[in-house]
Amino acid sequence: MMKFIHLLLAAAFAVLPAAVAGQSAAPPAACRLRIDAAASSWIIRGYDPFGNSAPSGTFELIFTNEGDRECTFYPIFSVDQEPFGLRANNGRRVPYALADMYGNYDATPVAGRTQRRATRRSVVVAPRSQQVVQYGFTVAEDMISGDGLYDQRVQIEAEGTDGLPLSARQLVLGIDVLPSATLGLSGAYQVSNGQALVDLGELREGFAEVPLQLRVQSTRRYKLILESQNNGRLELPGTDWFVPYQMSLGGQSVALSSGRGELSGQNGQGLTRESLPIRFRIGDVSDQRAGTYSDVISVSVEPL
Repeated sequence: MMKFIHLLLAAAFAVLPAAVAGQSAAPPAACRLRIDAAASSWIIRGYDPFGNSAPSGTFELIFTNEGDRECTFYPIFSVDQEPFGLRANNGRRVPYALADMYGNYDATPVAGRTQRRATRRSVVVAPRSQQVVQYGFTVAEDMISGDGLYDQRVQIEAEGTDGLPLSARQLVLGIDVLPSATLGLSGAYQVSNGQALVDLGELREGFAEVPLQLRVQSTRRYKLILESQNNGRLELPGTDWFVPYQMSLGGQSVALSSGRGELSGQNGQGLTRESLPIRFRIGDVSDQRAGTYSDVISVSVEPL
């Protein structure tokens, strides 16, 4: 019996060192990287193509190392199995650029993926620390073809120095273009008290030979709204004398006898820039009193 107990103790003694050895072994130190962003979409909001602001913005990625070893990597952008460029509803692609402001290099995935270069600065994140990397995002404004949302889904990957991915996440890049339209005037006119003064010369029946154009820019189809203070008549102030006239823009006549007229833009969908000739046809001027006859016309544009 005593011999039997001795054998059991010997067996326990033999196993014990192995169990203790297993408990004392620590896992190897590792880099555990996480990529965060303040928003899952980098969208340039409310861009007006006829305004004064550039189609650009600054965005950030936060690289967090939750491991016990430093992480050294290169941020890589790649498109998600589609052509490069922000896509609009009409299928057209608009180029853009991504500038890494931490490493001071071009991160744009023009060929489908950020190009890795030998001179490029790597990102190093110490254990239990984080590193913020800023990116400048710019869209080619001369390629914007109308209003709406242009976007592209991309993947951002932290590529280790050995070429293997340490972490990845998806982002949506884009620009939201507002419906917008503007008006301008060119030709024979002067500015007086903030208004464009058009001199029709000596009033004669027929077309007044005045070179004048209305410049219209719009992100989509539009309509022009014209309002005549005198209901389509040139009046001699302080009297009942008047001369009727007719007006046309881009070859389209507009009736102003009711004080208000509308014209539809001639363009289709999408961004347009047009220069519409303005013509005035003077009515019967016989037996009229001498003096300066005038009217005030207000023109506005509205995207449809």
